[in-house]
Amino acid sequence: MLKPRGILLIRTDRIGELLLTTPAFASVRESFPGAKITLIVKPSSSAVVEGNPSVDSIVKLDPGPDLDSLSKRFRFIRFLGSSGFDMIIIFNPSKFFNVAAFLAGIPARVGYDRKFGFLLTDAIEDKKYLCEKHEVEYNLDLAKAAGAGVLSEKLYFPLGEKDERAAAEILAQNGLAGGAFVAVHPGTSNPEKSWPAESFARLCDKIIEGLGMKVVLVGGREECAVAGEVKAKMRNAIPDLTGKLALKEFGALLKRSLLLVSCDSAPAHIASAVGTPVAALFGEARPGGSSKRWGPYGEGHVVVGRPKVADITVDDVFEAVSGKLCKKI
Repeated sequence: MLKPRGILLIRTDRIGELLLTTPAFASVRESFPGAKITLIVKPSSSAVVEGNPSVDSIVKLDPGPDLDSLSKRFRFIRFLGSSGFDMIIIFNPSKFFNVAAFLAGIPARVGYDRKFGFLLTDAIEDKKYLCEKHEVEYNLDLAKAAGAGVLSEKLYFPLGEKDERAAAEILAQNGLAGGAFVAVHPGTSNPEKSWPAESFARLCDKIIEGLGMKVVLVGGREECAVAGEVKAKMRNAIPDLTGKLALKEFGALLKRSLLLVSCDSAPAHIASAVGTPVAALFGEARPGGSSKRWGPYGEGHVVVGRPKVADITVDDVFEAVSGKLCKKI
């Protein structure tokens, strides 16, 4: 395979999946240092990669509204054909992107052998549903298929001084400046991955009363309701920063926490990327959703796994949290 001069990377799904692809982006950059690398992501996920040195430019595109007509699709295909890309790597399988790359005449087309995978020049079997290894490793398989010889294994979530200052100010305003605290994220994007609000409330009270630690609730704006439910069921009052931070400020806050307690969610991967240990709650029997594939990546984390998330007890999680915190303090 010839060394490409223009590479297009496509990952147009959620924040967590995008973050778990950053080692593959770094591998492509290290292996093809002279290439111009463009990344297409959803606007709602773009902050994850803004400032990432592995990419030269970012195109924000939501496949729903931005490709919902023939005219928009033809315009996108013309963009592909006129932008000088000689390689494309499609990380989330898509019939349209496979067809578009073929029609645009991009010479090297890398992706999974599904959803019209016969239109690709280098297609690998998609076995991710078997959960035989981590999502990071599956993404690196595509980088290898593209000819990458230098493989990175580090998640990358860029933080700037502005993000760090904003997080420090928010913590100070909530009585957490310079103090040790545990971040708790009770929300998820899928009810099958959720742990009951009552269980989170009891866990937070046990951390405060049993370990003498401060606790703060965190999450996105769409998770305010579940955070409110947790607070309402607690004996102790705690700060609730759910929905109050921009994504990178959120990452900077997690960087300052001793530990994040979370179900399978994007914050678990953000915490991993900024070096904060995670106590992750997993329903291991969920098809395609085991911790072997989706757990926090790297060293220093702990997974509390049962066949279903609902099978996990408060004592199970408190024991895991206590073990991690005893090593930190």
